[in-house]
Amino acid sequence: MGRPMTRDHATSPGLDFFWEQADIDASDEHPLERELAHRLDACSRYRALIAEAQAGGHESRVEALIAQHEREELLVRRLREALLRMRRAKPPQRPRT
Repeated sequence: MGRPMTRDHATSPGLDFFWEQADIDASDEHPLERELAHRLDACSRYRALIAEAQAGGHESRVEALIAQHEREELLVRRLREALLRMRRAKPPQRPRT
């Protein structure tokens, strides 16, 4: 029997569409940089949601949001590490004269 799908492997149709549209629009930003920006934005939104839930006394919601925020933070760290490895491996290109 196959392994059950985990949340880390689930895809988001909206996010997939976003990246497809960015590619169509010929974005020159590296896909990892775009993904990092998206994840940083998500972390910021989670922090705001956590603060709202805490102010409202919704402890179970706070716990769930903190867990989601921690998953996003983990992805942010992984993306930053990947970008750093990529930049170290690829020498900077010099402009043509």
